[in-house]
Amino acid sequence: MAKGKLMRSLHLAHRWLGVVLGLLVLLWLLSGLVMLFVARPQLDESERLATLPALSADSLRVSPAKAWEALGLPGAPQIIRLNAAHGRAAYRILADGRWWAVDAGSGKVLTPQDLDPSLLGALADPGMAKIAGRTTVHLDQWTVYRKFDTLRPFWRVELDDHRHLYISTRSGELALDTTSEERMWNWLGSVVHWIYITPLRQNTPLWRNIVLWSSLAALVLAALGLWLGVQRLRVRQRYSGGRITPYRTTWKRWHHLLGLSGGVILLTWLLSGWLSLAPFGLAAGPERPAELGSDIPLATQTAVPTPLPESRELEWARIGTSLVRIDKGSATTRISLTDQPHRPALTLDQIEKALGDALRVPITRIEWLGSPDTRYFPLRHLPRAFPVARVALDDPNQTVLYVSPHTGRIEQISNRHDQAHRWLYQGLHRLDLPIFVRHPLLRDVVIIALLLLGIALTCSGCVLAWRRLFPPSPIDLVPS
Repeated sequence: MAKGKLMRSLHLAHRWLGVVLGLLVLLWLLSGLVMLFVARPQLDESERLATLPALSADSLRVSPAKAWEALGLPGAPQIIRLNAAHGRAAYRILADGRWWAVDAGSGKVLTPQDLDPSLLGALADPGMAKIAGRTTVHLDQWTVYRKFDTLRPFWRVELDDHRHLYISTRSGELALDTTSEERMWNWLGSVVHWIYITPLRQNTPLWRNIVLWSSLAALVLAALGLWLGVQRLRVRQRYSGGRITPYRTTWKRWHHLLGLSGGVILLTWLLSGWLSLAPFGLAAGPERPAELGSDIPLATQTAVPTPLPESRELEWARIGTSLVRIDKGSATTRISLTDQPHRPALTLDQIEKALGDALRVPITRIEWLGSPDTRYFPLRHLPRAFPVARVALDDPNQTVLYVSPHTGRIEQISNRHDQAHRWLYQGLHRLDLPIFVRHPLLRDVVIIALLLLGIALTCSGCVLAWRRLFPPSPIDLVPS
C-alpha cells in the first residue's frame, strides 16, 4: 500500500512538473539547435581592426605615461591601446572599471561630446549603406551582457541595410555590430536558451535564481520520468498483446518509448546546464593566479610611440613582470618586449623568463602546443589560435597556462578545480569531447540527432500536458 502511494505521488509529481515545465524544456532544445549554428552577435578582433584606419606618427604627440597621468586615476590601467577610431587618434584606457579616452595629439581627456560619432563614414561605408538613425542606449537586448558594462552607454547607429552599430560613448570605439539576420536567429536561439529577456537580465540575482531553480526542477522532472519509465518497462513478462509498455494511447505510448530512448541524454543536458551556473560553488572554473595580475605598468613608457607601417592599433600588455607592445595591422601582428626589436611572436624563452619572474612557484614544463588538447580547443563559435605556449606550474592546483606568443596574453587557465566544469559542462552539455573536437562534423551529426530525439520526447510530453489541461477523452491505461 505504501509503495503504491509513493508511485502515485511520483507519477503526479512528474505529470504536473511536465505541465509546468514541458514547454520550457522544449524551447531549450529548439534554441540549442539554433545555437549550434548561430552565435550571439559579437564583434571579433578582425572585424574591429577592419574599421580602424592606419595610425599616422604625425598625429601622435603624447606618450602612454602622459596619457595615463592626464586621467589622474590611482593605480594602473588594466588595458591601454592607441588607435584612430573614426579618425581621431586617442589612447583608449580601461581603468577604475570604466573606459576612458585621451587625445594622442593634445593629451586632453575626451568627453562623449568630443567622441560624438559624426565621422562614421568609414564605419558605415557610405557606398554600401547610409545612416538611417541614431539613438543613445544604456542597455538593450544585444548589450545586456556584463562584458559591455565598462563601455556604457552607447550610440546605436542604425544603417539602411538594417545593421546596427554600437559605439561606446566612453571610448569612442565600435563595440558591437548586429545584422537583422543575427537578431532574428538569436531571438530564436540565445535569448530563449538563456532566458535573456532584457528587463529580467538586468536583475542578475533574480535572473540567476529563475534559471537555476527552473533548470533544477526540470532536472527532477527528467529524472522522475526516466525512473518511472524504467519501472513501467516490461521486456520479459510483457503486457497483453506482447507490448513492452502499458500505454495504449498513441501519445502516452510514444512518450514512454521516447523517454526510455532519450531520457538519459536529456537528463545529462539538464544536469550540465544546471551546473553551468555553478550552484553552491559546484563546477566553477579556475581563478587567475594573483601574482600574474592584470595592471599595465607605464612608468617607463615616456616616449611618444612610433607605429610600424600599416599598424592600425598599438596595445600595451603585461606578461608576468614584463611589458609588451603589440602592433596590430589588418593582416599581421608584431610584438616586442620593452626595448627589444619587434618580431612576429615571442619565443618560449621570453615567455618562460617573463612568467618565471612573476610566479611564486616554479615552471615544471613549457612547450608549444600546435593542436588542440583536452582543455584548449577550437569550436565553431570559439576560434583558437595555434601555436600557444602551454605552461605547467608546480603548484598544488596543478595549474596550466596557455599563453599566446602573438599578444603575450594568457588565453586560458586550467587547474584541478575546473575538472567538473570541463567534463560536466563542456563535455556533457556541449559534447566537447576529444573525439568530437577532432571531428567537428561528427559532433554536429550526433548533437542534431540527439536534439531531434529530445525534441520528439518533449513534444510528446507537451501534447500530454495539453490534453491533461484540456482532456479530449478519459486516460486509457491498461492495468498492470
